[in-house]
Amino acid sequence: MTPTFWLDENGRRIPTRPCPRPGCGRAVPVRLKGFCAEHLRHVGWRAFHIENYVNWCGHAQEIIPVPQPDGGVLLIPVLGEAT
Repeated sequence: MTPTFWLDENGRRIPTRPCPRPGCGRAVPVRLKGFCAEHLRHVGWRAFHIENYVNWCGHAQEIIPVPQPDGGVLLIPVLGEAT
């Protein structure tokens, strides 16, 4: 089977990690940037709150959007659970 990969706007490979859902393990892209802070409300997200989206494999991924000084948003993945 050919490994799955994604490209950024410059044609470079985007890093991947295994899907966090137990038993899946498919490669999902690590998208740390790509949103503008002003667009968060359009998708119903709030900065500094746990939000989620569905990966291409069909499993939800939790992230925390953190606005940056340049107007972009850093998407911090939530991996594991707090104890």
